[in-house]
Amino acid sequence: MEITDDHFHLDPRGRRGDAVREFLKAGGSRLVLVHKPYGDWQKLHQFEAQVATTLKLAEEAREAGAQVAVVAAPHPVALVKMAEVLGPVAAEDLYLKAVEYCCTLVDAGELAGLGELGRPHFPVVEKAWEQANRVLEAALARTRDAGGAAVLHTESGTPEVMAELGAIADRARFPKARLVKHYGGPGALAEPAGLVVSVIASRKNLQAAAASGAEFMLETDYLDDPDRPGAVMGPKTVPRRTRAALESGVLDQELARRIHVDLPDRVYGRFS
Repeated sequence: MEITDDHFHLDPRGRRGDAVREFLKAGGSRLVLVHKPYGDWQKLHQFEAQVATTLKLAEEAREAGAQVAVVAAPHPVALVKMAEVLGPVAAEDLYLKAVEYCCTLVDAGELAGLGELGRPHFPVVEKAWEQANRVLEAALARTRDAGGAAVLHTESGTPEVMAELGAIADRARFPKARLVKHYGGPGALAEPAGLVVSVIASRKNLQAAAASGAEFMLETDYLDDPDRPGAVMGPKTVPRRTRAALESGVLDQELARRIHVDLPDRVYGRFS
């Protein structure tokens, strides 16, 4: 059976292929490689260059032996930062141009979807909050038109937050079966509002997720950051926790297959 880490980063300054080989040696096979900002950007060509880096890192992961699906998008925190420098109108225009660029890569088959989209995970002024939600809705609508999945970075997924995200998806007419709440925990699982929850693979979270009846996948949110080795979780975590959960009876083979094969295939399509 395939073992899929649903949220995995690589960094040009990091361990790159060595981290992927560590994941594979532990029993993993598939990665959702998620673009992360490698620095601030205020021009579209700078963002495009960063996405090119992510696509190159995906090829390195494939060369190491992993099957990979790639998602990329302008991070929601970038909108907040750019608004402070460029002003909110120019920042929104630039952010949505970056979304449009990623959608062209979905159309071309280079990306499986957009991620991380979302909204700030920290307090901001009301106008910035309203803008973040408006831009998220617009980004989801464009991603829907491109036929891509979407991965959300937001504040912690309480039932109230999940309901708000579900309502935004409904307004954008985005298929929630392909909408992933990244960095999920018990609060997101309690009332997921139709979204797929990507659960940080702690033992406690895995037990809660297995008992919840909600649709979920497992992730490490591995950052490949040389300044924070092993953050958020190390590359071996998902395969090791999955194997331990099967041995203890927390998971059975049917649920494990749904977590690692059926749901990732539905959300992202083909891994290659």
